[in-house]
Amino acid sequence: MTIVGGGVFAPRLCEVLAERLAHIPQLELRLSARRSDRLAIVTRHTRARLAARRAGWSVEGSSDLAIVAAGADLVVLLVRVGGLEARAWDESFPRQFGLVGDEGLGPGGMANAWRTVPELDHIAGTLRRVAPDARVLNLMGPLGITTRLLLERKLQACGLCELPDATLHSWRSRLDNRGDPGTWHYAGLNHLGWFWSFETVGRDALSRLADTQHSGDPYPIDRQTLDEFEAAPLRYFYQIFRPEVAVAQGLVRSPKRAHDLMQLSEMLIAQFEHHPGSDLPAGVRPTPWLDLAVAPVCAALLGGPPHRGFVNLRNGDLIPELDPELVVELAATFDQNGILAIRPGPLPGPVARFLAQAGRAELLTYQAAITRNGGLLEAALRSLPLPIAEPAVKELARLAQHAPLAEEPA
Repeated sequence: MTIVGGGVFAPRLCEVLAERLAHIPQLELRLSARRSDRLAIVTRHTRARLAARRAGWSVEGSSDLAIVAAGADLVVLLVRVGGLEARAWDESFPRQFGLVGDEGLGPGGMANAWRTVPELDHIAGTLRRVAPDARVLNLMGPLGITTRLLLERKLQACGLCELPDATLHSWRSRLDNRGDPGTWHYAGLNHLGWFWSFETVGRDALSRLADTQHSGDPYPIDRQTLDEFEAAPLRYFYQIFRPEVAVAQGLVRSPKRAHDLMQLSEMLIAQFEHHPGSDLPAGVRPTPWLDLAVAPVCAALLGGPPHRGFVNLRNGDLIPELDPELVVELAATFDQNGILAIRPGPLPGPVARFLAQAGRAELLTYQAAITRNGGLLEAALRSLPLPIAEPAVKELARLAQHAPLAEEPA
């Protein structure tokens, strides 16, 4: 298994895999990153952490992707092109125009796509050459665009995100369902997914959740949005497209989040260097994307217990209301035979209309990034379901194309 990127959280993924893959006595883990100095530190620390857990497992690292990916059965992509400095840019420049900054959605997501697509195209070419039969699990943002590129380069790829699973877990924990997991439908784009027809013990669960939530709930349901769309969105919809609702729900983003993560990364690298194999400090950032998505999917694909989760893949005719070229997010079952996406059935009308508009912007962003066409990037901005005044479009497009980057991708 090859893990590309991930920074200081790559060791945590390896530990979770060691717990999940108990049925695999021998595994060759290979870590890859651009910064060879940090990679050597992370590799030594990971090796020390796994020594007592999996005697038959080995851990190696190299900044040469062709070496570490050669013959891989499974590849996990965790690269953030431009590092946390670029994430800080994505989250900051849209605020000049009264918009919320994000590395996956809106103008910030377009900036991420613009700089990431060329780098990922190089990665995809290498994987196609040295590991053409590998399954590729993608967590690179913006997830729909990066997954589409991998699929168009003929890789066996899918995108993974933990947010729908985390949302569902949270909602179920608040319901008195007497052991009934409930029935529900789910579909959307990454970070713009929607649940509807969610019922437990024969009752409408979404209405009950909307009526009993409290301010500051990390997975809220806004009653007005629920009534308007006949469905409940993931929290990113509120944060990016209904910021007034996000504020009312207590979903306020820290403008210093990327800088806080930079400090955390430096602290952990120093710890790994001076105390390889040591435990993480208490209260370090949780890693639900590893625990709820990557690790159980890896285990299922490698012969462990089947996993019911969520997947991002090419739409085709899975959601007839949306463009077939889009990458969509659906519930799915993973096992050693592969991935079975679960068709959601007809979308609620308001959800279909919103996703079609957001999808048009994503299709244009992909074409802009692939062709390096700034005019298409402007068209993508105009297509967003956001209040962007025409005079701001050209400046936003210019800023999206000129993010200040770290010297090396993380």
